[in-house]
Amino acid sequence: MQKLRCFFTTILICTMLSGCWGAREIEHLIYVNSIGVDYVKGKFVFYTQIISFGNIAKQEASGQRLPQTISIGKGEGKTLDEAIFNLYPTAQQRLSWSHIKAIVFSEAALKQDVVNQLLDVVDRYYEFRYTIWTFATKEPIEDIFNAKPILNISVLYSQLNDPQDIYRQSSVVAPMYLYKFIWKWKESGQTMQLPEMGINKVQWTENKKKHPKLIMSGVCFLQNKKLKQCMPRADIMGLRWLDKDTSRPGITVYHDGHPIATLVMEKIKPSITPKVENDKVTFLLKVSTKANIPQLVKAIPEKKLREYAEKSISEEIMHTYLLGQKSQIDVLQLSDTLYRENPKAWHQFTKNGELPLRPDTISQLDVKLELFGGNLSKIREH
Repeated sequence: MQKLRCFFTTILICTMLSGCWGAREIEHLIYVNSIGVDYVKGKFVFYTQIISFGNIAKQEASGQRLPQTISIGKGEGKTLDEAIFNLYPTAQQRLSWSHIKAIVFSEAALKQDVVNQLLDVVDRYYEFRYTIWTFATKEPIEDIFNAKPILNISVLYSQLNDPQDIYRQSSVVAPMYLYKFIWKWKESGQTMQLPEMGINKVQWTENKKKHPKLIMSGVCFLQNKKLKQCMPRADIMGLRWLDKDTSRPGITVYHDGHPIATLVMEKIKPSITPKVENDKVTFLLKVSTKANIPQLVKAIPEKKLREYAEKSISEEIMHTYLLGQKSQIDVLQLSDTLYRENPKAWHQFTKNGELPLRPDTISQLDVKLELFGGNLSKIREH
């Protein structure tokens, strides 16, 4: 009886362990790091970026960094799913989609039905996560995936995989997770501000050779699930003043064409208030912020410096708004504010889900700035 009991116990234990027999060793899987979607000559083109992980442990252990190998796969098809399956025959080992860090859409792909197809794929494949950084680009996706950080730092720490690190130091273009992309894609009244990834080929060299680097080069605006326009970095600087998550934007204050001071902002508090009267809707914009003074080029009275800085911020906001207004792109999310605060008025004033914009749609813009920091004592003496 005791032997029989031991036999059944052994069988039970083996049954409980059987679930591990089908497990695969990590070295038998290929982990996709980033994916890209393009549309060329009537076909979807799907890219996968695969990186080696040897440098990650060395970087964290302060060891010697070796150049990191980047492999890029490319599949084509009449549908996005077909393009993905086109990769499998040449992959050599099973592809794992559970560790993707970034998705990059080409502008050509955004003009097609690629977003709906991608969201359908993401919903059906349980391996995909929604905390994936999402970008647009006008550069070849292969060039984006092949761009490497300096000093052989792992690609995992590049702007493609970790855009928040740079954003915390110098806030201009806010990065976007896939779940936020989906929310804004489906939400009425929203104008999605999809960050655009580019390549800077002039600012960095390595061993006296040009070393292309990734840069948040602008923003692509999508309304009603359609790409409206992509605007370069220089034209969208006003967006940062109306984003409550902006952490550290910098600005150089000029007077009569000459720089006076460099300011770094903290605790930005924006607000947008719609006002409906006389069958017309207008908006009151307010921005309050505090500014440190890391560099003072010329000592001037504190009041004057505040005035010049507030004027510079106002000009950036209006510059961005008016560029969007010319193309009827709601770059400042005015429609979304009206939709949330006065849905009845939103339905009254919008046409096909879009709010018509005029130069005077912004009826008032107030910017209040408070200065602090070590250089403040120098200008308070004047």
